[in-house]
Amino acid sequence: MQRVQITGNSQRKVKDGYPLLVQDDLKDPSMKLTDGSFVALMASSQFMGYALIAKHRRQLGWVLSLDESETPTTDYFRKLFKQALVRRATSMDPQLPQRVFNADGDGLGGLAIDRYQDYYVFTWYAEGVYQQREMLYAAFEAATDHQFKGIYAKLRFNVEEANLKSQLVTGAAAPEPLLVTEGAVTYPLHLADDLTTGLLLDMRPIREWLAGAELQGKTVLNLFSQENGVTAAAAVAGAAKTISIETSKKGAKETADQLAVNNIDPDKQEIRAIEVNSYLDYAQKHRLSYDVVVVTAPTFARIKKQKFQVATDLTDLLTSTLPVVRRDGQLVIATTANNFSMKKFKAAVTAAFVGSDRHFTLSETFRLPADFVTRKAYLASNYLKVLVLTLDK
Repeated sequence: MQRVQITGNSQRKVKDGYPLLVQDDLKDPSMKLTDGSFVALMASSQFMGYALIAKHRRQLGWVLSLDESETPTTDYFRKLFKQALVRRATSMDPQLPQRVFNADGDGLGGLAIDRYQDYYVFTWYAEGVYQQREMLYAAFEAATDHQFKGIYAKLRFNVEEANLKSQLVTGAAAPEPLLVTEGAVTYPLHLADDLTTGLLLDMRPIREWLAGAELQGKTVLNLFSQENGVTAAAAVAGAAKTISIETSKKGAKETADQLAVNNIDPDKQEIRAIEVNSYLDYAQKHRLSYDVVVVTAPTFARIKKQKFQVATDLTDLLTSTLPVVRRDGQLVIATTANNFSMKKFKAAVTAAFVGSDRHFTLSETFRLPADFVTRKAYLASNYLKVLVLTLDK
């Protein structure tokens, strides 16, 4: 195994549990390292930790064990997966769709594993990690005692062949769709579909909040509705009407399917495939307003000739949203941008109220659900930020 000398600053980060490596962490930044290889990080002759080289954008790789006796073998990863699985088994309902291995939070950046009933979905974020797939699949199968019906893979890094982006790795194919339940809501999932399944598990805190909210007789506007599951959750919770805005026809169809599988007639709800700002302009012109408005703003989106970046455009989006929230209504705002701190997020939200006659009370704050394990030393891993505001109470 190749030994790699790292800088003094990097030594401190590794020792403190920071998992991400970049090229500048190397004493010789010009050193060429093979993508997908394991290396030993060294401070002169002192062992600091093992790492997996996985080049992706600005990252070089991920730190693994700091114990020299824990070499990265199949058995090492079996124990790593087993520990993650046991952690969820003792704290979560096994039938709940859940994240059973959360990348760097559970000890291996670049790989997330989700469970949907008896099926597992591996999402690979870096080719270097994917190059070790045979070892990692074998380790996971051993950790689960082969107790599953099927394993799927989704490749989120650039691959030339489209049919590789989503594939059944082993076992039987899942039903199409696969019906899973979260609380009182059923969601139809498509495990073999492109890069997603149809339900964002990290948005569960919003869906749980809606399930406990008093929605009877209220209207709920769901902006950026695709895959957040909010519309179905609100409708099952008793909302008088839901309005779902999505930029694609595919997203609109998925929302309709979620409603239908819960015995709610999509035709009696409102689902529009339209650009969000266009809908907000329409709503203001027609003096439309809603009791609950949910904004799960994308980190980055390009729609036709327009570009949206949450870090720079969230305030303007919320400024356009405020007029459609009723007095004493609630505004739920979420972002998954890992480079957008809670402090900056709150500042961007507060800035939307400057110059308006609207005021808010912060009612709830949510972060990632418990199955999305994070590291304190790596703030970017705790990326979800949700604020529930009550307006003009």
